[in-house]
This record gives sequence, C-alpha cells and structure tokens, in this order.
Amino acid sequence: MTAEETHGLDDEIAARGEAIAALLADSVRRPSVTGAERAVADFYADWMRAHGWDVELQPLSGTGFAASEEHVGDRANVIGYPFGRPQPGDRTIVFNGHLDVVPEGDHAAWTHPPFDGVRADGRVHGRGTVDMKGGIAAALVALEVLRERAEPLRHLPVVHLVIGEERTGVGTRLALSLAEPPAAAVVLEPTGNALVTACTGLQFFRVEASGVAAHSSAPWLGIDALARLLVLRETMLATAAARSAGFAHPRFAEVPTGIPFNIGLLEAGEYQASVPARARMTGRIGLKPGEDPEDARAAFADALAAAVRDDPHEREHPHRLEWLGAPYPGWETSESGELATAFVRGLELVDGAAELRGFTAGNDAGQYAALGVPTLVFGPGDTSLAHTANESVAEAELLRAARTITHALRVLP
Repeated sequence: MTAEETHGLDDEIAARGEAIAALLADSVRRPSVTGAERAVADFYADWMRAHGWDVELQPLSGTGFAASEEHVGDRANVIGYPFGRPQPGDRTIVFNGHLDVVPEGDHAAWTHPPFDGVRADGRVHGRGTVDMKGGIAAALVALEVLRERAEPLRHLPVVHLVIGEERTGVGTRLALSLAEPPAAAVVLEPTGNALVTACTGLQFFRVEASGVAAHSSAPWLGIDALARLLVLRETMLATAAARSAGFAHPRFAEVPTGIPFNIGLLEAGEYQASVPARARMTGRIGLKPGEDPEDARAAFADALAAAVRDDPHEREHPHRLEWLGAPYPGWETSESGELATAFVRGLELVDGAAELRGFTAGNDAGQYAALGVPTLVFGPGDTSLAHTANESVAEAELLRAARTITHALRVLP
C-alpha cells in the first residue's frame, strides 16, 4: 500500500469520525439487555439496508438452540453483507459483535443516564459503549467506506451481530450452524485496540451441598450444608491454583493467572435460626488455550470427589456438581499467520506499532477458533470499564479502530 493510498483512505475514515460516534450513541439509545435485543437488532438492520447492504435475519425461534432461552420469538441475529453474499470459492472474514448488554444497575451510580447515549468530553457514555457497541460502530463504518470505494478485497467481509453472548453464546452458535465456517474471524470485544492472539476460556459451574436442618439451639442435631460446601470451595480453589501454577504463556505474563477461577454467588440456608440444610456456589473455571473442556471439568470433579471421600455424610447427602451451559473454549492464533500479520500491519500504519496480548474474558471468539478458523479479538474500549457504571469509550479510539480495520483488510492476502 503506497503512502498516497494510505493517506487517502485515512482521510476518508477521518471524515467519518462523527458518523461512528453518532452511530454508537444511537445504538446505546436502544437498550438491549440480554433477551431484549430486538430494538437494537432492528436499528442495525435498518442502517445496513439504508447503506445498500444485503441483510439476513436469523430468528432464534424454531431452532434447536431455543429450548433454554428466554423471549425466543423476539430474538434474531443480524447478518450483514456489505459486498454481497459469498459465492462458492469466496474466502470470507467475519466481524462478530454481540447485540446484548448486561443490566445497567443503579441509575443513581451513573453520571450520565445509561441509555441516553450522551457524548461529552470526547467520549460516548452509556451501557454497551465498551462492551461492545463501540466495536460494532467502528467496524460498520469502516466496512461501509471500503464498500463505497469498491475496494478489491481478497477476503469478503461478513458481519455477525449476535444475540445472547453475555449469557450463553447462543447467537454465535446459531450463526455458525447456518453457514460454512469463514476463512477468518475478528471478534470486536474491547481490547483498547490491542491485538489479542490468545484467549483463555471458561466454563460456568454450580456446586451444591446438602445437610439436615435443625434448630439453632441444638445445631448438633443437624448437618451444616454450608460447612460442607466450604470444604468443596477450598478444594476448588486449590485445584485452580495448581492449574494456574502449571500454566505459562508469554501473552499472559502480565496478569497473576491466565486461567482465572471465581465464585460469584454463595447461598446457604433459609432462616437465621436454623442449621442450613442446603448450600450452593456458582462461578467459573478457566480453560487453557486449546484445552479440551472435558479435561478441565474432570480435574475439578475428581478433586471434589476426593475431598468428600471420607465424609460420613456423603453417601446420604451427596454433593452435586453441575456444569452450566456450553464452555467458552480457550484458543490461540498463529502470530505469523495471514490474519495476525495483516492486523499487525494495520496497527503499524495507524499507531506506528502493534501491541499483542492475551485475553482472559470469555467471549464468542472461541466458537470460531474451535472450528479451526484463524481468529483475533480486536476492538476499542477499556475492558475494565465494561459492565460498570459510567461505561464510556473515547471517540478517538473508535476512529483508530476503524482505520486499523480498513488497512488490515486491504493488506490481508
């Protein structure tokens, strides 16, 4: 790519900075908490059609993925084809973004209302600006600029805007079931415009311990389910620590562990004056890049079984381990491959250098990588602001992401 070509393309993208920020702000004004994505799905579909894109809707209703989902009849993926639908022999590159956002929480904690899409101080504010409507806005406008220029790209771009990523990943599973795997995929999660070439995965779980209720004046007549659960908690923590100690990867060297373990919910008992007869904890285990999720699940299951082997109450009151939903696989993409090389070059053209890193947040990228698809995570926004009050993204960062995408696509072989 000559300097003149780079500057010409940059000038066109720079002229769309306002359009990117406005598109993001408008999308934030369509609240889309998981299960209620319809308004923003319609918004994006209308935007694509207005710009001459071919659009396909993929309803969740009537599919094999609907059984465990809510509000099935109102939910659909939006698939966009800026250069038309792929033909036999075309190599496609998917840009994946999720339509849903997490709940906004207490409105009083926000400086700006979470769904007003306020633009102030060079930033767009609101729920979903970081995770991940900002990445979607940058990619849509970048692809539209390339479409208008009729760029002769060697990979045909396809956009997957999917439902349900924040809970189950059902939207990406649906999209992949309805088409051949792409030649490459970029998931637009917030990375601060760093290039993620390796990602650890996760599997949600629930562990339940049972006991026997008794009046608190005679607790020795009962079996304390919480005490039994805390033994299981310590076992899982020790198992996770051992797995972390045995995992080393250069892209995760800056974090305490690349395979985080967390218990997010702990519940026990029904009344303050009773020995708890039931207790449970819910959380996540980490999965190494390329690790078979079944191997990780077995490591924790075996450790729990060993921990209660001598518990006299286990026979009549067995613990229960449940794996919740499908795993988010860990994955890794070659940094010398065509996709990573193209995005490194795109970042060099925009910023002078590329930052490569690992990612510990579960996301839909693993679903593409599990099919052997070269996959990256790349997008604007600070991950630490995702899911928080006062979530916001810098408009300048949106523009840098759009510039990077256009340059990367032009040099992708």
